Parts: sequence; structure tokens; C-alpha cells
Amino acid sequence: MQMQLQRRPSGVPDWLYVAIVAALGVYFVIGGIAWTMFIWNGLNVPDSFITLLATIAGGLVGVLAPSAASGRSPQGRDDGRPPPQ
Repeated sequence: MQMQLQRRPSGVPDWLYVAIVAALGVYFVIGGIAWTMFIWNGLNVPDSFITLLATIAGGLVGVLAPSAASGRSPQGRDDGRPPPQ
């Protein structure tokens, strides 16, 4: 069975999609700067802070991955292997 690619829902306005990506990106950059400052000042970075950064990064990947996948060929692989069953 071949999986269908999921795309962004058509009912979502483009400005909202861009706002979500921009907000997640800004949060990730601010978190990266804060993490660097923790290390620079010799402080231990809390585990919860690393978890929050990983969650934001996962959100960015989850939002951006469906739009990047739309450029792929729907036929599948070109390496000669049969598709998984």
C-alpha cells in the first residue's frame, strides 16, 4: 500500500502558516542564544530547557516537512529497489 503525502490544509491562510513558522524560528534562535549564554557563563543547562528546545525544533520540522515533501516525485524511488510491502 502506498502512503499519500499529507499537505497543509487548504483552509489555513498562508499568513497564518508563515506566522507559525516565523514564531517557532524566533523561539528556536532565542533558545539557542540562551543555551549558549548558559554554557558561556559556566552554568548548568537545565534538562527541561533542552527538552523545550527539542520540542520547538520538532515543531519546526513537523510544520516544514510536508511543504518540502511536495517537491518529491510521486512515483517513488529511482534506485531499482522494489517498494516496501
